[in-house]
Amino acid sequence: MSDAYVIELQGNAVGIIVRMHSNERNYRFLSALHSFNSLEGQEFPGPVQAEMAARKILKNSPHVLQKGSFEYGY
Repeated sequence: MSDAYVIELQGNAVGIIVRMHSNERNYRFLSALHSFNSLEGQEFPGPVQAEMAARKILKNSPHVLQKGSFEYGY
């Protein structure tokens, strides 16, 4: 298994997950878009679970990935 994965929805990177070296079974989510900041720092067993959590945000707020609505955290 890899140490990091990009979480993409509808062709857009919404975050990455990075393996926790203190607990090699879990990955920590790092948000790439403000709309997904609620997942920031949360731990997941793998990429599937992280993507499911991101999809839940998208389902509740479908506008977050509309063209022109990106708010990068630079």
